Amino acid sequence: MFKAGFADNYVVQVRRTLLQLVALGLFMILSALAAGQTFVIPGLLTGWTSSVIYFLLMCRRVKQSAELPPGQALASMRAGWLIRLGFIIAILVLSVQVPGIDFLAAVVGLFSLHIVLLINAVYIVVCGLIANFGKQNNSGRE
Repeated sequence: MFKAGFADNYVVQVRRTLLQLVALGLFMILSALAAGQTFVIPGLLTGWTSSVIYFLLMCRRVKQSAELPPGQALASMRAGWLIRLGFIIAILVLSVQVPGIDFLAAVVGLFSLHIVLLINAVYIVVCGLIANFGKQNNSGRE
């Protein structure tokens, strides 16, 4: 069973990441419209949708694995990784086979989750550096 603090923080982080994915998806679509590149929108939507589904599959696997003993959790995570990899390959093959979907736009949309996670990581590091800026220099002086 989830610990109360972990479950609350987990749900908050999942919701925050989903909202950031939605914001990035809207930004990509509006940018394509503003640039007059409407032919890339189906590809962006295909990649972005698969990125959201990939994230939800990963969240489901993490939640299931947290409730299992360590050995079973490791096996579950490995199986989940293979399923998600197969899903990504299927989406990429689909984007090559369907004539109305631009492959490169689908790849860009597919990386939207990674872009959101990278921006979050940079934000966390910068906030940590700002919070600890003066502490290390003054700790040795007394």
